[in-house]
Amino acid sequence: MTFFAFLGALSLSVLAFELLNVFQNAFSTFGGSRLSHFSSQPQAKRRSTWEALLIAILPGRFDPDSAKNMGDVISLLRRAGYPYDTPGEFYAAAIRDFSTFLLVGGMLAGALAAMNIIVAAPVIAMIFILLGLRRPYVRLKTLAKKRAESLRNNMLIGLSVLSSLLSSGVGVQEALRRASTVGGPFCNLLGLLVARMEVEDFTKAIDVTRAHLPDPKDVEANLFLRDIYDFFANNRPVLSSVQGLQESVHRSVVESTEERAALVRQRAGLFGVMAVLGLVLAIIAPFMGSGLM
Repeated sequence: MTFFAFLGALSLSVLAFELLNVFQNAFSTFGGSRLSHFSSQPQAKRRSTWEALLIAILPGRFDPDSAKNMGDVISLLRRAGYPYDTPGEFYAAAIRDFSTFLLVGGMLAGALAAMNIIVAAPVIAMIFILLGLRRPYVRLKTLAKKRAESLRNNMLIGLSVLSSLLSSGVGVQEALRRASTVGGPFCNLLGLLVARMEVEDFTKAIDVTRAHLPDPKDVEANLFLRDIYDFFANNRPVLSSVQGLQESVHRSVVESTEERAALVRQRAGLFGVMAVLGLVLAIIAPFMGSGLM
């Protein structure tokens, strides 16, 4: 019990320390902005004592310089569309998330220990610690999944524009560049592909573009990149492949829309049945009460 009470007190002290640190940084930023007129040296962002402590305890989890999963983080950032500009920003957000969950878990564990519910205290604390460690990665995976769904819809538009341009006699690279101006996840990938082909070999450009796919197992997107590779490597015609992929993506979009509509109808029917049952119970409840009397 004493340990969990200490854990709750430690969480409160961490909260108080972080609030004081925020005020200190605010005053330092205000003073730095006034001194910036006299100095052109860039001011490095200072870490709080709590951040430095977490990095010292778990460097493989929170330190960008020694993280063991840096490759996975970079891959997730690419697939999610770079919600954080650098891996360092991601690890800073991971520290903030973990601190929040650790604070809440420590306070709940301390409260349970104070109420003499010692058995549940370590379970609650461990659950919040694990959630705090996993939340940043779960957020990136969720963003990548949403981006993959948006890419499928945008791919239909991009392939339609690309097919029209190729049918009118526009060159493949120029057609890719024009289609990229439409905007959206897939068209942005076309812009990335064109930009990379201007500075390096088309094979490397295609590999870089493939690494930015939100879903590495997306069949249509991988087939498209393979057709582009075959055009530049083997001079194979690309118009027929683009038109075939356009039809395939159109069928996939229609099927996914029908699946969502069927799910909505199923849930609406379930809610309707529950509403009818509730209405029937509300009607017969007074009679059941009077019968018991």
